[in-house]
Amino acid sequence: MSHKWLTFLTLGFLTIVVLLFFWIRIQPIEVDREQIAAQYEDVSEPTVTFVNPAKGAEQPAVTIIEYSDFQCSACVSISSSLDIVLATYPDYVRVIWKDLPNESIHELSTPAAIAAHCADRQGMFWSYHDELFQRQSYLSETEFTQIATDLELDVEKFQNCYDTRDTLPIVKKDFDEAMGLELTSTPTMYINDEIYIGAVSFEELLDIVADQLSVIE
Repeated sequence: MSHKWLTFLTLGFLTIVVLLFFWIRIQPIEVDREQIAAQYEDVSEPTVTFVNPAKGAEQPAVTIIEYSDFQCSACVSISSSLDIVLATYPDYVRVIWKDLPNESIHELSTPAAIAAHCADRQGMFWSYHDELFQRQSYLSETEFTQIATDLELDVEKFQNCYDTRDTLPIVKKDFDEAMGLELTSTPTMYINDEIYIGAVSFEELLDIVADQLSVIE
C-alpha cells in the first residue's frame, strides 16, 4: 500500500512541475528599462511604414501591431494564436511585426531580428520568422545561415546583409519606438487602440477581434 501512495505522490509532484514549467514559458518577458527610459523621446502611438513586415488584409478593419522578440517563449505562443486569427478573419485583420529584442537575457534576439529583415529583403520575412520560432531552442549564428539555405534564399546576399548588419537600423527604430511608448514586456500588441500584454490565447484574440468588428459595424 505504501508503494502505491509513493507512486501517486511522485506522479502528482511531476505533474505540478510540468504545469509550472509551461506556466513559466507563457509568461511575458519583463524588461527592466527604468535606467535608460530617459534616453528616449516620448511616443504617443506606434508608427507603421513600408519597412515593417505585415501580412493579412490589405484594407483591414482590425490592425494588430505586435512588438516581439525571437527568443521570447511567450512570443512563440502568440505567433501561433495570430495565425489562427488571420485564418479566421482573412479579409478583416492585418498583423504587423515590430522588433523589441531584450538583449539582457536574449543575446541572439537582435541578431535574429537582423537576420529576419535580411530575409525580408528577399520577400521571405514570414517564412524566416516561422523558422526562427520553430528552432528557438537551438538558435545560433550558424543556424541563421542554415535557415536561409533551407528556405532557398540567395545565401550570398543574405550573408552579406547579415554580416554588415545592414538591417540593424530597422530593428533599432522599432526598439527606440517601444522605449518611447514605455513598453516593458514581450509580446505586447496594439489591437486598434487597445494594448494587450503577454501570450493572449487564440480564443481571447478571436473574441477581441470579434468585439472590434462589432464596434466598427
